[in-house]
Amino acid sequence: MTVVLAIWRVIRPILTFGITLPVWVFLIAGGWIWWDRTSAVRIAVNRAVTELVAGAELDALNAQLVEERRLRAWSDSKADEQRKIADEERSARVELETRLTLTDAQKKEMSDELAEIESRPPPADCRVDQHFLDGLRNK
Repeated sequence: MTVVLAIWRVIRPILTFGITLPVWVFLIAGGWIWWDRTSAVRIAVNRAVTELVAGAELDALNAQLVEERRLRAWSDSKADEQRKIADEERSARVELETRLTLTDAQKKEMSDELAEIESRPPPADCRVDQHFLDGLRNK
């Protein structure tokens, strides 16, 4: 007992020395941290926290993936819409060019017909000949 008392007399001033907190408070806190680090409860808590964080990250990534898929579907539908509009405009342009070509051909034909009519002199008695009569639209 005297040995313990002698050790206590040496250790007591060291343990109670401190500016605002005694040294023994720091030693107990350090011991608690060391013991808590190796305890099964701390290991279970760390595992649960890790699983919780991993689950939250996985949920966030899944939500991001769903949103990116939704945006891709939306952009694909808009691209299809634009493609349909472009196809319609292309077909309308082809149809217009065809009509213009036909119109040019009809114009050329009518111009030739008018030139033919103008090249023939009118009959002397001012009667309409059969060729001119056949060329009239509203007979």
